[in-house]
Amino acid sequence: MRLKVILLTLLATVEVFAVNQKSVEYYVKKYIENKTHSHVEKIETISTYEVGGTNGWHVYFLSINIKMKMGKVYRNRHLSQVVFAKDKKITFVLKDKKGRNYAKLLKPLVPNSAYDKRHLLVGNEHAKHKILLISDPFCPFCQEIVPPLITAVQNHPNLFALYSYQLPLVRIHPASAVVTKVMVLLHEEGKVEDYKKMYHLLVSEKERKESVILKAIEKKIGRKFTHKDLTNPKIKQILDFDMAMKKHLFVTGTPTIFIDGIWDPTRLAYKRYIEEYEKAKSNPKEEEESFFFSLFH
Repeated sequence: MRLKVILLTLLATVEVFAVNQKSVEYYVKKYIENKTHSHVEKIETISTYEVGGTNGWHVYFLSINIKMKMGKVYRNRHLSQVVFAKDKKITFVLKDKKGRNYAKLLKPLVPNSAYDKRHLLVGNEHAKHKILLISDPFCPFCQEIVPPLITAVQNHPNLFALYSYQLPLVRIHPASAVVTKVMVLLHEEGKVEDYKKMYHLLVSEKERKESVILKAIEKKIGRKFTHKDLTNPKIKQILDFDMAMKKHLFVTGTPTIFIDGIWDPTRLAYKRYIEEYEKAKSNPKEEEESFFFSLFH
């Protein structure tokens, strides 16, 4: 985290001859190396787009691998950095009219690789809207928001496709390490109703004993899982992919929801689409308006 703090103290706007993706990457690389005396081994733009309502500013989401000297040794560190550029200017901070930093209001666009069949929980993959969910079963907000979201998609399978990713926050919810493994298995088997029940287990989020957690799951859904079930190699493969996607999308908390590739900070935008869908059914001549257009324009 110290590296992040260092970068955020370097809030200067630099002018370059011309701004494009390569120039942004080059100048950020040099900026970091000069200010931190560290070597940037790799820097790449994972997503970029124009920020609506900013008169031409673009946001760049950078993935940076750094070799830092810590004492007498060098350690590899990864940094996710947000940068803004327009015309000949590059800056780490861009604020809206309310003084809010856009770096905290925006996230990368979801890559197409995130919408794979293995992560499709409910809905139709050819549906009009794609929802990507990243959650933890012991997160209080997830417990409130996620089960109704899943049910809403079940009730509107041709309107939505819901892709579910796990982000076990084991430092604050140790029990999620076991429960998310079970959720991967339930997801694979298409046991959606049992999957939803994982958000309301009668066990402490601080519980670390696998046997206690599995017993709570058995009481909840009437099914017994074993340690052997949880050591299935495909579970690790899926959770590793989930963690990589979490990093790619700059996700730091749960629940995080994207709709049609764009981060939904309200987490409830899908309800507007349902309202519009139901209204359109009762009045076929009325065209559906894009809700997310207003978020960025």
